Amino acid sequence: MDQNRTRIIPCPACGKMTQYGKNPYRPFCSRACKGVDFIRWTDGEYRIAKDDQDEDSSAMRERE
Repeated sequence: MDQNRTRIIPCPACGKMTQYGKNPYRPFCSRACKGVDFIRWTDGEYRIAKDDQDEDSSAMRERE
């Protein structure tokens, strides 16, 4: 990558375009957006969908 180019990315929390390289809060644009993301995690807003197949395989392990 070219050393003179500045990488600009969208903030995952607010969408504002922000520098990546010299940003202490990267990939977020600010401390506030980093905090918003943390609150979303602690409130359980980010979840991984559980597959029905996962439930079947865990039930079989319990029976064994």
